[in-house]
Amino acid sequence: MGVAYERIIIVGNLGGNPEVRTTKDGQQVANFSLAVNRKKGDKQTTTWYRIACWNGNADVAVKFLQKGSKVMIEGSGLRASAYFDQSGRPQASLELNADRIIFLDSAPEGNATNAEDTTEVPF
Repeated sequence: MGVAYERIIIVGNLGGNPEVRTTKDGQQVANFSLAVNRKKGDKQTTTWYRIACWNGNADVAVKFLQKGSKVMIEGSGLRASAYFDQSGRPQASLELNADRIIFLDSAPEGNATNAEDTTEVPF
């Protein structure tokens, strides 16, 4: 058997606040949806991912992330699930376990580490 390696990196915005729960075996997991937008010409498509953050990452997600936060997620265990919505139409869901969360938003006002406004690019 060969060695398998999977690493997925996505950047997007949270579709809602993280929701945390404790599993039967005492592990904490925080879940949230992440919208990844792609623009091709004048068309934009959005792919939604369901992100699971475990234990320490769950604490970080609940403490620092909120609806609209821009993050980069490095993860593994990408799964696709099929289901029917309430109106009976088939739907699909992409789910990913977050191994690493990188915050891409600017620091809240008053918490900035330098005086420069980094939200605008000067060129």
